Amino acid sequence: MSTQCVEIQKSARGIRRISKFYKSFVIFVQFFGGHYRTIEDFGHTVEVASDGLEGINKFFEFMPEIVITDYIMPNMNGVHLTRFIRSYPQFKNVGIAILTAENESINPFWAKESGANLFLQKNLDREEIIERLKKFCERDYTIEWSIEFYKIRKEPYGELVDVLEERLRDEIITSKIFSMLQYIEDEEYLLNNFFNMSINFFEPRSIHVLLITLSEGRIYSYSRDNEKFSLEHVKEKLFEDLKRPVTPSNWKYVGNFSKDGRRLNNVKSFVLVHNGIEQGVILFEDVERENDFKKNLNVALEPLGLISKILNVFSDFKIKVEFDSLTKVYNKQFIISKLNELLKMHRRQKLPLSIAMIDIDDFKKINDTYGHIKGDEVLKQFSKLIKEGLRESDYLGRYGGEEFLVIFPATSCFDAKKVIERILDKVNMYNWKEELGIEKVTFSAGVCCDLSKTAHGLINMADEKLYRAKKNGKNQVVGGE
Repeated sequence: MSTQCVEIQKSARGIRRISKFYKSFVIFVQFFGGHYRTIEDFGHTVEVASDGLEGINKFFEFMPEIVITDYIMPNMNGVHLTRFIRSYPQFKNVGIAILTAENESINPFWAKESGANLFLQKNLDREEIIERLKKFCERDYTIEWSIEFYKIRKEPYGELVDVLEERLRDEIITSKIFSMLQYIEDEEYLLNNFFNMSINFFEPRSIHVLLITLSEGRIYSYSRDNEKFSLEHVKEKLFEDLKRPVTPSNWKYVGNFSKDGRRLNNVKSFVLVHNGIEQGVILFEDVERENDFKKNLNVALEPLGLISKILNVFSDFKIKVEFDSLTKVYNKQFIISKLNELLKMHRRQKLPLSIAMIDIDDFKKINDTYGHIKGDEVLKQFSKLIKEGLRESDYLGRYGGEEFLVIFPATSCFDAKKVIERILDKVNMYNWKEELGIEKVTFSAGVCCDLSKTAHGLINMADEKLYRAKKNGKNQVVGGE
């Protein structure tokens, strides 16, 4: 593979000597007020630029893998030029060397922080400078090049103000994306904000996001007209470009999905990556401002990759802290905390709130007869059946052992009891024998809605009704009158 090299330098002496060692270089460009044009002896083309601004234009024209720049140049110094190049993710692996005079106010720390790979002062011995530049050029530098990216950079920068405007635009986009981290605790709200921001930039018809870890996969779909989508098709499109997809234990879907929902058209897909690890995928459908979209997405992908990593880490942390590892429903600590929070809110708003305590009948007998591994399978399936019978706004937690607590926000005792009775029928009708080899599973439950009680007082009252259900013969619901 051939390598292109750009030099941005006020003095070109010694360049020919370096180029002799690199016959694989197809293009050897230098940006400075020099006089070299073509080094035909060695097969290298030399392009001349009078200052840093022209240098940037030629950089985008030739897409070199290596840049050698002076620190002091007309219109733009070497650090500013380096930072501008590094603002594009495609150029993160371009080799950049900064050369400076002894008395110039730049040091290795600032050169490195700007994104330079090498910093050289010109007061060094000439042979040493050439030798170090030789070694620098021997390294493996690359551009993550694409024809789409090249097309959007075909227009030259006419003035320094154009470069500054582009840099300011990039910083605004990056800043807006990172500002969304204030909503890290509400992933859905954060992504909804990103969708609204995207509409302002390039007016997509819809956006679909996949965030994925081994613990959980989350799919979010947003559209301008609240359209219905085929979840199966959206999921298929999101997974198309993943090179190393993982299989999460659980899935969460947020969006307007239905079996007869429409399929996606004219989709642009981008894998969200951080430190080389895939964090998810983002799809844009029917983008209207094509050129703006490409420019802005090239800038946005790196911060989006970092945000997706943070969201995934936070999601995994929440799962460990809030969920029971066996049943995948909320754990005791979280469900009691949620009950306290909802009790205060419902008292202020004078809204009803009900709870139910559920306990599997004769669970010890199941463990003794079939073993604890089979007992764990029963707990997992049982919690799944309860969850399927609840509304999205209800909360289910494992209170301890085979006992579960359900919270029904804005629900009367009567309605809560009806829900639990439907779940009881569902559990009774489930074919435990065929699915798990268990003869039968039933439960007893107590329902309570006395908002004058504390959280623990409410739970105790529901427990008392649960005890009455057990005493009355089990497999029934007490309370809700």
